[in-house]
Amino acid sequence: WEQRKLGDLGSLKNGMNFSKDAMGHGYAFVNLQNIFGNNVVEVKSLGLAEASEKQLLEYSLQKGDVLFVRSSVKLEGVGEAALVAETLENTTYSGFIIRFRDEYGLNNDFKKFVFATKKVRDQKMSQATNSANKNISQSVLENLTFEIPSKDEQKQIGEYFSSLDNLITLHQRE
Repeated sequence: WEQRKLGDLGSLKNGMNFSKDAMGHGYAFVNLQNIFGNNVVEVKSLGLAEASEKQLLEYSLQKGDVLFVRSSVKLEGVGEAALVAETLENTTYSGFIIRFRDEYGLNNDFKKFVFATKKVRDQKMSQATNSANKNISQSVLENLTFEIPSKDEQKQIGEYFSSLDNLITLHQRE
């Protein structure tokens, strides 16, 4: 396995800040609630926010992007990550979120789980700053280190944990 920094694997971009007047109408918009407690962005309950054509391009969400919570009232919320499982046309994301766009080619199922591992979570928590909210920055995320297995192993790990998640969900429904 190869140890790499997140910043060497792709690019990071802070989300958009919206005025209150821009909220509630316009285009689909990912907010913190769509990430908390999920390892995949919850798209059923996206909000709406105004965005220009330029903003729709700059703050686009493509399949394989990972969204990190940049700012949270609770320490455990900061740094939570969720995969964008499908390209979301004409959708932007909140200024409380940082988008990671993978340029390395990590397996999407692997991405759903690697950012929640204890080693990665501990790095994020130790770097979080404390103000009215808990915050992390792009530079903290760029310097996250983790081990990357081969493409085949990433696929196997991602499929294993996805199956485990599905099994847990089935048991919870019973």
